[in-house]
Amino acid sequence: MKKEPNDKSVLFLYGTKPGRVLLEFILAIKTPALLGLFLRSPLSVPAIKPFIRKNGINMDEWKGKKFKSFNDFFTRKKESVAFDPEPSHFISPCDSLLTAYDINEDSTFHIKGADYGLTDFFQNEETGKKFIGGKCLVFRLCATDYHRYIYCDNATVESNHYIEGKLYCVQPIALEKYKVFTLNRRSWNILHTENFGDVASVEIGAFSVGGIINHHENCAVKKGEEKGYFDLHGSTIALMFEKGKIKLLPEIEEGLKDGEYRVKIGQWIAESLVS
Repeated sequence: MKKEPNDKSVLFLYGTKPGRVLLEFILAIKTPALLGLFLRSPLSVPAIKPFIRKNGINMDEWKGKKFKSFNDFFTRKKESVAFDPEPSHFISPCDSLLTAYDINEDSTFHIKGADYGLTDFFQNEETGKKFIGGKCLVFRLCATDYHRYIYCDNATVESNHYIEGKLYCVQPIALEKYKVFTLNRRSWNILHTENFGDVASVEIGAFSVGGIINHHENCAVKKGEEKGYFDLHGSTIALMFEKGKIKLLPEIEEGLKDGEYRVKIGQWIAESLVS
């Protein structure tokens, strides 16, 4: 599958020296926060229809709905989300482009040209150690994707841990220039699932606002239930599994040979190896 192209503005900001200087200035003066205020206000409503037309978004499910702001449109909620209910089937938590990585013995793995340690996600060594030898699935949401995400199994969820960070874009060229997954703000927690062992779920914000809204902590949840949503821009979810807990479907493995692979929310993408 071909990679989705970068926006021209992103090519400038991340692909040129003047652009990167400008990007750091934009972040320093809190431009993303100001943009967020605008996109959450009624003044942003005129931007909705051009965005829908430009990106060919199917709005049949929300036909006739009046949105109060661009953010109200961007975080729109489906009445229901279809998902594969078979307990041993692991489903995609969201609409996104998927990549998959093995978590190696020294607790680092390769993402977009750089080696990442597990401590970059959790900011502590102990949490990451239990996933050594396991699998990391990375789901990159584009700006045009449905920006709500679901639980992939029945589980008991632990507390949410929020880590403040700089907001960088998650488009391909940004991933080449910055350790995006470690610089961006993120929220993580551990899911004690019924069929896939303990799973670390890391939600990662992105430029321009990167809001992360998670609904639950320290409680039991059901497969297919909404876990949370992102505000205002394409973002990323990383799921980490313990050794020997899941196996990707052959067609997913084959598709990943060409790079990122398009998946849909609720789609069966892997199976449980838990006996």
